[in-house]
Amino acid sequence: MKNILVPTDFTGTSDLALAWAKYITKNYLNDGLEATIVLTHVTQPYIPDTTLPTGEVGAGIMAAQEMEDVGELNLRELAEQLEREGFRTRIETRFGSIDSEIVEVADELQPDLIVMGRSHIDSFFDWLAGSSAADVAMTAHCPVLVVPTLEEGKHHPVRLETIAYATQLEFDENHILRPVVDLARRFQSNLRLVKIKALNQPNVYDDRQFLDQIEAEFGRNRFAEDTVDADNVAEGLTKYIHRHQVDLLVMATRERDFLSKLLNPSLTKRMVLSSDVPVLVYHAKENY
Repeated sequence: MKNILVPTDFTGTSDLALAWAKYITKNYLNDGLEATIVLTHVTQPYIPDTTLPTGEVGAGIMAAQEMEDVGELNLRELAEQLEREGFRTRIETRFGSIDSEIVEVADELQPDLIVMGRSHIDSFFDWLAGSSAADVAMTAHCPVLVVPTLEEGKHHPVRLETIAYATQLEFDENHILRPVVDLARRFQSNLRLVKIKALNQPNVYDDRQFLDQIEAEFGRNRFAEDTVDADNVAEGLTKYIHRHQVDLLVMATRERDFLSKLLNPSLTKRMVLSSDVPVLVYHAKENY
């Protein structure tokens, strides 16, 4: 992991994401590896108010241009601060829709990881609207780490003592587990494989089949295995995170067709929007 993309809007939420990016990057730098933090800021386009006189539209466009200039200036200042701290940086400014522009930057630069902050969601309408972080996590073609901002300005400590990997044990996950195991090894973290047994979750294959597959490649002592009974997976994972003081939840999302998404909204996205701890999202290659 040598290039980390960090979108920022210069708020406390972005500051938390940057703290995690610095924490991860510093580990690579300490090992003598080169690593770059790519800072990006997206200015949203001006949407004219049709109730205003026509002459006001030009003023709105000028204001949007000023916001773009201010954003670039702030981005440069942030990059200079990081370089004084010993980090290598690059900046990218964009104009447009936040989530789509971030994904476009990621497609262009091919970072190893995107780290984004997620604002506190405290109402049904916030949940319904979702967040740019969740949208990026579900559509980007690289791993995405979403760092939540909790109520009253609280936040989870920046550490990786315990990593929980949510598994169904219903398909081959070794290709996703490889970078997770590497992450746990690099930070000397405790890695726990967690399966939530819920009525709405399929249980087609024998768990032992896939556990044997995992143990054959990574070794039995690399992780702990936990099975939790719960009414639903999201509830089970949330309780498990609190009970075991998990620092990072890792989840895999798989591409699904439109009807599947409509009938069964992504569990991964629900956890990205609700988790009190950072969620690292990987994308499985298989479709279903």
